[in-house]
Parts: sequence; structure tokens; C-alpha cells
Amino acid sequence: MTTSSRLIWVRHGQTHANIDKVWHGHTDTPLTELGHDQARRLGGHFHRVMAPDAIYASPLQRAHHTARAIAGPLGLEVRIEPRLAEFSLGDWEGASFQSITDKLDVGRRLFGDPDFAPPNGDSQLRVRNRMVAALEEILDRHGGENVVVVSHGVAMGIAFSHYLHDDTTRWMDYIKQNTAYSEFCPRRRQMTFFNRTDHLD
Repeated sequence: MTTSSRLIWVRHGQTHANIDKVWHGHTDTPLTELGHDQARRLGGHFHRVMAPDAIYASPLQRAHHTARAIAGPLGLEVRIEPRLAEFSLGDWEGASFQSITDKLDVGRRLFGDPDFAPPNGDSQLRVRNRMVAALEEILDRHGGENVVVVSHGVAMGIAFSHYLHDDTTRWMDYIKQNTAYSEFCPRRRQMTFFNRTDHLD
């Protein structure tokens, strides 16, 4: 991307998994009523943030429905990018956060070991590799243009911590609220702002 272009990252709206504090990585959880309202508010506000040329989203409905709320008022189509999907917990999908962290060795490895993957799930490095590959292709495709990426909390946190620290285990430093938006340019490794939710005020 050139210095005149911008990349805005958006986390999806609220789901019941967020309320219940359970892992729903690749589980295709719908938005709650509040989640749809958050997305509508962001869509009505987004013209104040940026005039996008393209909008990309994870294929999981909580992300692409949030993306559509942004794209609709702007007359844009949402482009689905499978590599923007959330960190998959595999056989652990649906487990509570507490049940994972209570198992000290499992929690330590899940959060602290980039190579560790739950059974049939992702590792941090696998998520990093697909997120980086997708983002680099998007940046190449849209040089000099403004782009929105709608994805998920852990996947975006892994990407941020990779680009800013070369350390995916720092993803928890980048916890984002539902429909929060951040401006970050991977190639400049520059965070302009993080976790804005002024559309919800």
C-alpha cells in the first residue's frame, strides 16, 4: 500500500459465544440482536472513518454480516476471504474459557506456545501464516486504495502481534471490543489507532 492508502480492521458484532464466554473459533455463530445493532451503528458511522474502495470479510457469518452493514450504505460488495477466519479450537470448540485456563498445562501451551494446536484445530503459527498471506495479497491487489478487513479477535490479535512484535504469543495485548475498529498498516508496522467504538457511544 502507498502512504496515501489506509487499512481498517474491524472485529465482528456480539454473538452468544461472547456473552457465554465460550470458544467458537470456526463455529458459525450468528450475531445477537445487539450484535446486529452494533453492526448497523458502525455501518451508519463508517463514512466518518474512511471511504473504502474494498471490503473483505471472514466467511463466518458473524464477520460477513458485520461487513455487509458497513458495505451497504457505501454501495460496496463484501469480498469473502476464507483465510481471515477465526482461530479454530478443533475438538475444543464450545469449551468455556474457564475450562481451558483451569487446565494449567493446556492453557499455558494454548496461549504461550506458537506451535501448539488443539486436536483438529489451529496453532498460532498456522493462523499467522494464513492471515499474513491473505493480507499481503489484499495489499498487493489494492495498492493506493482504502481497504476494510472484518475478522475476529484472536486472528487479528495474532496478526497484530506478529507484525508489531514478531511474537504471536502477545495476541492478548490486542483484545478488541465487538465492532471496534483499528487502523494498522502491516507494511509500515504502524498502528494509527486501536479499538475505537465511538459509534456505540
